[in-house]
Amino acid sequence: MKKLNVKKFGLMIVLGLFLSIQTVVSLGIPTPYPSNLRMMRGDTADFRINIQAVTESTTLSCSPYTTGFDPLIITFKDKTVTVEAGEIKTVYGTVTIPSNAPIKTYEGLVHATCAPVVEVQDISGSKVTQTPGVKWSLSVITTAAERNIPSLTTTTPTQEVTPTPTIPTSTIITIIIIIAVLVIGVYYWFEKGKKKK
Repeated sequence: MKKLNVKKFGLMIVLGLFLSIQTVVSLGIPTPYPSNLRMMRGDTADFRINIQAVTESTTLSCSPYTTGFDPLIITFKDKTVTVEAGEIKTVYGTVTIPSNAPIKTYEGLVHATCAPVVEVQDISGSKVTQTPGVKWSLSVITTAAERNIPSLTTTTPTQEVTPTPTIPTSTIITIIIIIAVLVIGVYYWFEKGKKKK
């Protein structure tokens, strides 16, 4: 009887792991460079992001954009970029601080919407569209002594860029659920074994 329970429990673990595997790997954007811009009103600074598609199998057309930085003006040199399968594409942009921008630290996200649409299917069966995004903060300051605007070369660095792996939120939630089920299942199985003795 105990062997049958172990087999069922093992099958439940294998099925749980199989269901948690994503159908595709999502894209990724590591933290923009410079990561710690501190600018005064009226300043303009250049920055760059990398859109990573190192695990993709098709060429993608991506449009970068930002959210959460109003009233700062953030533009990208190219509205749409082609990211070859298995490659990392560098995209350049500009931040401009309006003269009436409140003095504070702005925390927002840098995204890229890509086509064909990248989708994953989570354990519940629902489709989750993967839009790469990364947190970024920009500070609007009052004195030149606080200013930090590193110079930015607009040529792609010659050194090889190591991709930053990204894990979709649905995968993290699925892993947490599986671990919880396993812990509860093991505890229940041991308690049941103690009662039989």
